[in-house]
Amino acid sequence: MRYILFILACLIFSTAFSQAETGQEKGKPIVQIFGNFDVDATKNAQKQYGFWFGRAHLGYEYQFSPQFLGRIILDAGRPTTVGQISVADRTGNEMDVSNSLKEGSYYTVTLKFASLEWKPTEQIKIQAGGILQNHYITQERFWGYRYLAATFQDRYFGIPSGDLGLIGYFKLNSTVGFDAALTNGEGFRMDQDAYGDVKFAGGVDFFPVKEIQTRFYYDHTSSESPEKSGVQQLISFFAGYKPGTKFRIGGEYNYRFNHQHLENRDLFGISIYGSLAVKHGWELFARVDRLDANIIHNDPSSDLGVRSRTGEALIAGVHFSPVKGVNLSLNYQGWNPDERSLSEQHHLLLSFEYKL
Repeated sequence: MRYILFILACLIFSTAFSQAETGQEKGKPIVQIFGNFDVDATKNAQKQYGFWFGRAHLGYEYQFSPQFLGRIILDAGRPTTVGQISVADRTGNEMDVSNSLKEGSYYTVTLKFASLEWKPTEQIKIQAGGILQNHYITQERFWGYRYLAATFQDRYFGIPSGDLGLIGYFKLNSTVGFDAALTNGEGFRMDQDAYGDVKFAGGVDFFPVKEIQTRFYYDHTSSESPEKSGVQQLISFFAGYKPGTKFRIGGEYNYRFNHQHLENRDLFGISIYGSLAVKHGWELFARVDRLDANIIHNDPSSDLGVRSRTGEALIAGVHFSPVKGVNLSLNYQGWNPDERSLSEQHHLLLSFEYKL
Protein backbone atom coordinates (compact mmCIF):
# COMPACT_ATOMS: atom_id res chain seq x y z
CA MET A 1 0.00 0.00 0.00
CA ARG A 2 2.84 2.39 0.80
CA TYR A 3 4.31 1.88 -2.66
CA ILE A 4 0.94 2.63 -4.28
CA LEU A 5 0.60 5.86 -2.28
CA PHE A 6 4.16 6.86 -3.16
CA ILE A 7 3.51 6.31 -6.87
CA LEU A 8 0.25 8.26 -6.56
CA ALA A 9 2.07 11.17 -4.92
CA CYS A 10 4.67 11.19 -7.71
CA LEU A 11 1.94 11.24 -10.35
CA ILE A 12 0.15 14.05 -8.54
CA PHE A 13 3.16 16.31 -8.51
CA SER A 14 4.35 15.45 -12.01
CA THR A 15 0.90 16.40 -13.27
CA ALA A 16 0.90 19.59 -11.19
CA PHE A 17 4.27 20.75 -12.47
CA SER A 18 3.48 19.87 -16.08
CA GLN A 19 0.32 21.93 -15.85
CA ALA A 20 2.24 24.82 -14.32
CA GLU A 21 4.64 24.74 -17.26
CA THR A 22 1.83 24.79 -19.83
CA GLY A 23 -0.08 27.50 -17.96
CA GLN A 24 -3.12 25.38 -17.17
CA GLU A 25 -5.17 26.40 -14.12
CA LYS A 26 -7.49 23.41 -13.68
CA GLY A 27 -5.38 21.56 -11.13
CA LYS A 28 -3.12 22.48 -8.23
CA PRO A 29 -1.10 20.66 -5.56
CA ILE A 30 -2.00 20.84 -1.86
CA VAL A 31 0.82 20.86 0.69
CA GLN A 32 0.51 21.69 4.40
CA ILE A 33 3.15 20.95 7.05
CA PHE A 34 3.08 21.72 10.81
CA GLY A 35 6.16 21.40 13.01
CA ASN A 36 7.08 22.23 16.61
CA PHE A 37 10.21 22.51 18.70
CA ASP A 38 9.04 21.99 22.30
CA VAL A 39 10.74 22.97 25.55
CA ASP A 40 8.95 21.25 28.44
CA ALA A 41 9.23 23.51 31.51
CA THR A 42 6.97 21.29 33.62
CA LYS A 43 8.33 20.50 37.06
CA ASN A 44 10.33 17.23 37.06
CA ALA A 45 9.74 16.73 33.32
CA GLN A 46 11.70 13.73 32.03
CA LYS A 47 11.85 14.84 28.38
CA GLN A 48 12.71 18.52 28.42
CA TYR A 49 13.21 18.98 24.68
CA GLY A 50 11.45 17.54 21.67
CA PHE A 51 10.72 18.11 18.00
CA TRP A 52 7.58 16.76 16.38
CA PHE A 53 5.31 17.21 13.35
CA GLY A 54 1.67 18.00 14.01
CA ARG A 55 0.51 17.50 10.44
CA ALA A 56 1.82 16.62 6.99
CA HIS A 57 -0.75 16.90 4.19
CA LEU A 58 0.00 16.08 0.58
CA GLY A 59 -2.70 16.27 -2.05
CA TYR A 60 -4.10 17.55 -5.29
CA GLU A 61 -7.35 19.02 -6.57
CA TYR A 62 -8.68 19.22 -10.11
CA GLN A 63 -11.47 21.36 -11.55
CA PHE A 64 -13.20 19.13 -14.10
CA SER A 65 -15.74 21.83 -14.94
CA PRO A 66 -17.28 24.89 -13.25
CA GLN A 67 -19.64 22.48 -11.45
CA PHE A 68 -17.33 19.55 -10.55
CA LEU A 69 -14.19 19.52 -8.42
CA GLY A 70 -12.18 16.48 -7.30
CA ARG A 71 -9.83 16.51 -4.32
CA ILE A 72 -7.50 13.94 -2.70
CA ILE A 73 -5.32 14.53 0.39
CA LEU A 74 -2.93 12.14 2.12
CA ASP A 75 -2.08 12.53 5.81
CA ALA A 76 1.13 11.42 7.53
CA GLY A 77 0.68 10.52 11.20
CA ARG A 78 0.52 7.71 13.74
CA PRO A 79 -2.91 6.15 13.15
CA THR A 80 -3.50 3.62 15.94
CA THR A 81 -3.57 4.21 19.68
CA VAL A 82 -4.52 1.78 22.44
CA GLY A 83 -5.76 3.73 25.47
CA GLN A 84 -7.82 2.65 28.47
CA ILE A 85 -8.58 -1.09 28.59
CA SER A 86 -10.79 -3.17 30.88
CA VAL A 87 -9.35 -6.11 32.84
CA ALA A 88 -11.10 -8.31 35.44
CA ASP A 89 -9.69 -10.85 37.87
CA ARG A 90 -10.94 -14.44 38.28
CA THR A 91 -13.78 -13.35 40.54
CA GLY A 92 -15.03 -10.80 38.02
CA ASN A 93 -13.83 -7.71 39.86
CA GLU A 94 -12.74 -5.00 37.46
CA MET A 95 -9.20 -3.68 37.74
CA ASP A 96 -8.11 -0.16 36.84
CA VAL A 97 -5.55 -0.60 34.05
CA SER A 98 -4.05 2.03 31.77
CA ASN A 99 -2.16 1.25 28.58
CA SER A 100 -0.18 3.75 26.53
CA LEU A 101 0.78 1.34 23.73
CA LYS A 102 0.85 2.84 20.25
CA GLU A 103 0.91 0.88 17.00
CA GLY A 104 2.16 1.90 13.57
CA SER A 105 5.07 4.08 12.54
CA TYR A 106 5.12 7.74 13.48
CA TYR A 107 4.56 8.85 9.89
CA THR A 108 2.29 6.24 8.34
CA VAL A 109 0.57 7.69 5.27
CA THR A 110 -3.22 7.40 5.20
CA LEU A 111 -5.94 8.64 2.88
CA LYS A 112 -7.62 11.52 4.71
CA PHE A 113 -9.83 13.15 2.07
CA ALA A 114 -10.99 11.93 -1.33
CA SER A 115 -14.11 13.78 -2.39
CA LEU A 116 -16.06 14.83 -5.44
CA GLU A 117 -17.78 18.21 -5.23
CA TRP A 118 -20.83 19.27 -7.23
CA LYS A 119 -21.70 22.97 -7.25
CA PRO A 120 -24.74 23.52 -9.50
CA THR A 121 -25.23 27.12 -8.29
CA GLU A 122 -23.45 29.66 -6.11
CA GLN A 123 -25.91 28.82 -3.31
CA ILE A 124 -25.56 25.01 -3.33
CA LYS A 125 -22.48 22.82 -2.85
CA ILE A 126 -22.54 19.04 -2.26
CA GLN A 127 -19.52 16.86 -1.45
CA ALA A 128 -19.35 13.05 -1.33
CA GLY A 129 -16.65 10.54 -0.40
CA GLY A 130 -13.96 11.19 2.18
CA ILE A 131 -15.16 14.63 3.22
CA LEU A 132 -14.18 17.43 5.56
CA GLN A 133 -16.72 17.55 8.39
CA ASN A 134 -18.07 20.99 9.23
CA HIS A 135 -18.14 20.70 13.03
CA TYR A 136 -15.29 22.92 14.22
CA ILE A 137 -14.00 24.25 10.87
CA THR A 138 -15.60 27.68 11.36
CA GLN A 139 -13.88 28.03 14.74
CA GLU A 140 -10.59 26.70 13.36
CA ARG A 141 -10.51 29.28 10.56
CA PHE A 142 -11.46 32.11 12.91
CA TRP A 143 -8.88 31.03 15.51
CA GLY A 144 -6.33 31.06 12.69
CA TYR A 145 -3.48 29.22 14.44
CA ARG A 146 -4.24 25.56 13.87
CA TYR A 147 -0.57 24.93 13.20
CA LEU A 148 0.24 25.46 16.88
CA ALA A 149 -2.93 24.19 18.63
CA ALA A 150 -6.14 22.40 17.65
CA THR A 151 -9.50 23.95 18.48
CA PHE A 152 -11.61 22.87 21.48
CA GLN A 153 -13.58 19.96 19.96
CA ASP A 154 -10.53 18.53 18.22
CA ARG A 155 -8.29 18.85 21.24
CA TYR A 156 -10.53 17.54 24.04
CA PHE A 157 -13.18 15.42 22.29
CA GLY A 158 -10.85 13.85 19.73
CA ILE A 159 -13.31 14.34 16.85
CA PRO A 160 -11.63 13.62 13.49
CA SER A 161 -11.78 16.38 10.90
CA GLY A 162 -12.75 13.97 8.12
CA ASP A 163 -15.22 11.13 7.64
CA LEU A 164 -16.80 9.03 4.88
CA GLY A 165 -20.18 10.22 3.70
CA LEU A 166 -22.08 13.12 2.22
CA ILE A 167 -22.37 16.81 3.12
CA GLY A 168 -24.34 19.66 1.58
CA TYR A 169 -23.90 23.42 1.97
CA PHE A 170 -26.80 25.76 1.27
CA LYS A 171 -26.53 29.55 1.26
CA LEU A 172 -29.92 31.24 1.55
CA ASN A 173 -28.54 34.78 1.34
CA SER A 174 -25.65 36.89 2.64
CA THR A 175 -26.98 36.53 6.20
CA VAL A 176 -28.01 32.87 6.63
CA GLY A 177 -26.62 29.54 5.46
CA PHE A 178 -26.80 25.97 6.67
CA ASP A 179 -25.22 22.57 6.09
CA ALA A 180 -26.28 18.97 6.66
CA ALA A 181 -24.20 15.77 6.67
CA LEU A 182 -24.67 12.01 6.81
CA THR A 183 -21.46 10.10 7.54
CA ASN A 184 -20.19 6.81 8.98
CA GLY A 185 -19.20 8.46 12.25
CA GLU A 186 -15.99 6.43 12.43
CA GLY A 187 -13.54 9.03 11.12
CA PHE A 188 -11.37 8.87 8.01
CA ARG A 189 -9.12 6.08 9.33
CA MET A 190 -11.98 3.60 9.84
CA ASP A 191 -14.47 1.99 7.46
CA GLN A 192 -18.11 1.49 8.39
CA ASP A 193 -18.48 -0.70 11.50
CA ALA A 194 -20.37 -4.00 11.68
CA TYR A 195 -23.53 -2.33 13.01
CA GLY A 196 -23.90 0.20 10.21
CA ASP A 197 -23.88 3.19 12.54
CA VAL A 198 -24.31 6.61 10.98
CA LYS A 199 -23.80 10.16 12.17
CA PHE A 200 -26.34 12.89 11.48
CA ALA A 201 -25.02 16.45 11.65
CA GLY A 202 -26.20 19.93 10.82
CA GLY A 203 -25.22 23.54 11.35
CA VAL A 204 -26.58 27.04 10.81
CA ASP A 205 -24.41 30.07 10.06
CA PHE A 206 -25.82 33.51 10.83
CA PHE A 207 -24.17 36.86 10.07
CA PRO A 208 -26.28 39.58 11.74
CA VAL A 209 -23.84 42.24 10.49
CA LYS A 210 -20.67 42.12 8.41
CA GLU A 211 -18.38 42.19 11.45
CA ILE A 212 -20.13 39.41 13.43
CA GLN A 213 -20.50 35.74 12.59
CA THR A 214 -22.26 33.04 14.59
CA ARG A 215 -22.76 29.31 14.17
CA PHE A 216 -24.91 26.66 15.86
CA TYR A 217 -24.04 22.98 15.30
CA TYR A 218 -25.55 19.65 16.37
CA ASP A 219 -24.71 16.00 15.65
CA HIS A 220 -26.21 12.67 16.74
CA THR A 221 -24.78 9.14 16.65
CA SER A 222 -26.53 6.06 18.03
CA SER A 223 -25.48 2.42 17.80
CA GLU A 224 -26.80 -1.11 18.23
CA SER A 225 -23.42 -2.20 19.55
CA PRO A 226 -23.57 -3.42 23.19
CA GLU A 227 -20.28 -1.56 23.76
CA LYS A 228 -21.90 1.75 22.76
CA SER A 229 -24.86 2.01 25.10
CA GLY A 230 -25.04 5.80 25.14
CA VAL A 231 -26.33 7.99 22.32
CA GLN A 232 -23.49 10.38 21.56
CA GLN A 233 -24.55 13.96 20.79
CA LEU A 234 -22.77 17.26 20.40
CA ILE A 235 -24.11 20.79 20.74
CA SER A 236 -21.87 23.69 19.82
CA PHE A 237 -22.29 27.46 19.60
CA PHE A 238 -19.74 29.95 18.27
CA ALA A 239 -19.68 33.74 17.95
CA GLY A 240 -16.90 35.88 16.54
CA TYR A 241 -16.32 39.60 16.09
CA LYS A 242 -13.88 40.85 13.45
CA PRO A 243 -14.22 44.57 12.70
CA GLY A 244 -11.28 44.61 10.27
CA THR A 245 -7.96 42.95 9.51
CA LYS A 246 -6.15 44.04 12.69
CA PHE A 247 -8.30 42.58 15.47
CA ARG A 248 -10.59 39.62 16.13
CA ILE A 249 -12.11 37.95 19.16
CA GLY A 250 -14.32 34.87 19.36
CA GLY A 251 -15.69 32.29 21.73
CA GLU A 252 -17.38 28.90 21.63
CA TYR A 253 -19.31 26.61 23.96
CA ASN A 254 -19.36 22.85 23.39
CA TYR A 255 -21.30 20.11 25.19
CA ARG A 256 -20.81 16.45 24.29
CA PHE A 257 -23.33 13.99 25.73
CA ASN A 258 -22.19 10.39 26.40
CA HIS A 259 -18.62 10.92 25.22
CA GLN A 260 -17.42 7.84 23.30
CA HIS A 261 -20.94 6.38 23.75
CA LEU A 262 -20.55 5.86 27.50
CA GLU A 263 -23.72 6.78 29.38
CA ASN A 264 -23.52 9.73 31.76
CA ARG A 265 -19.98 10.61 30.67
CA ASP A 266 -20.47 14.18 29.45
CA LEU A 267 -17.69 16.62 28.60
CA PHE A 268 -18.28 20.32 28.06
CA GLY A 269 -16.57 23.66 28.17
CA ILE A 270 -15.74 27.03 26.65
CA SER A 271 -12.91 28.47 24.60
CA ILE A 272 -12.20 32.18 24.13
CA TYR A 273 -9.53 33.45 21.73
CA GLY A 274 -8.39 36.58 19.99
CA SER A 275 -5.55 38.26 18.13
CA LEU A 276 -4.17 41.73 17.46
CA ALA A 277 -2.03 42.75 14.47
CA VAL A 278 0.77 45.01 15.73
CA LYS A 279 2.57 45.56 12.40
CA HIS A 280 2.75 43.99 8.96
CA GLY A 281 3.10 40.22 9.31
CA TRP A 282 3.15 40.28 13.14
CA GLU A 283 0.28 39.32 15.46
CA LEU A 284 -0.18 38.83 19.19
CA PHE A 285 -2.69 36.16 20.23
CA ALA A 286 -4.14 34.54 23.33
CA ARG A 287 -6.60 31.78 24.12
CA VAL A 288 -8.19 30.36 27.27
CA ASP A 289 -9.97 26.97 27.47
CA ARG A 290 -12.04 25.53 30.29
CA LEU A 291 -12.98 21.83 30.17
CA ASP A 292 -15.52 20.37 32.62
CA ALA A 293 -17.34 17.06 33.11
CA ASN A 294 -20.66 16.03 34.63
CA ILE A 295 -18.85 13.51 36.86
CA ILE A 296 -15.90 14.90 38.79
CA HIS A 297 -15.22 12.11 41.29
CA ASN A 298 -12.80 9.30 40.52
CA ASP A 299 -14.41 6.49 38.56
CA PRO A 300 -12.34 3.27 38.28
CA SER A 301 -14.38 1.96 35.34
CA SER A 302 -13.34 4.74 32.98
CA ASP A 303 -10.95 7.64 32.59
CA LEU A 304 -13.68 9.69 30.91
CA GLY A 305 -15.47 12.53 32.66
CA VAL A 306 -13.31 12.64 35.80
CA ARG A 307 -11.08 15.27 37.34
CA SER A 308 -7.99 13.82 35.66
CA ARG A 309 -9.34 15.16 32.35
CA THR A 310 -10.80 18.53 33.38
CA GLY A 311 -8.97 21.78 33.86
CA GLU A 312 -7.91 25.01 32.21
CA ALA A 313 -5.56 25.75 29.33
CA LEU A 314 -3.75 28.94 28.39
CA ILE A 315 -2.16 29.56 25.00
CA ALA A 316 -0.45 32.85 24.15
CA GLY A 317 2.32 34.10 21.92
CA VAL A 318 3.43 35.97 18.86
CA HIS A 319 2.79 34.98 15.22
CA PHE A 320 4.94 36.09 12.28
CA SER A 321 4.37 35.53 8.56
CA PRO A 322 7.50 36.60 6.62
CA VAL A 323 6.03 35.58 3.24
CA LYS A 324 2.72 34.20 2.03
CA GLY A 325 2.35 30.52 2.95
CA VAL A 326 4.93 30.55 5.77
CA ASN A 327 3.93 31.04 9.42
CA LEU A 328 6.13 31.11 12.52
CA SER A 329 5.20 31.39 16.19
CA LEU A 330 6.89 31.58 19.56
CA ASN A 331 4.20 30.58 22.05
CA TYR A 332 3.47 29.34 25.55
CA GLN A 333 1.00 26.50 26.19
CA GLY A 334 -0.02 25.61 29.73
CA TRP A 335 -2.49 23.24 31.38
CA ASN A 336 -3.83 23.48 34.94
CA PRO A 337 -5.65 20.22 35.86
CA ASP A 338 -8.43 20.11 38.43
CA GLU A 339 -6.94 17.00 39.98
CA ARG A 340 -4.43 18.34 42.51
CA SER A 341 -2.30 15.19 42.37
CA LEU A 342 -1.43 15.98 38.75
CA SER A 343 1.26 18.48 37.83
CA GLU A 344 0.63 21.68 35.95
CA GLN A 345 1.97 21.58 32.39
CA HIS A 346 4.18 24.34 30.99
CA HIS A 347 5.52 24.27 27.44
CA LEU A 348 7.39 26.85 25.37
CA LEU A 349 7.16 26.12 21.65
CA LEU A 350 8.64 27.39 18.43
CA SER A 351 5.98 26.39 15.88
CA PHE A 352 6.02 26.67 12.11
CA GLU A 353 3.77 26.02 9.13
CA TYR A 354 4.27 26.15 5.39
CA LYS A 355 1.60 25.48 2.81
CA LEU A 356 0.80 25.80 -0.87
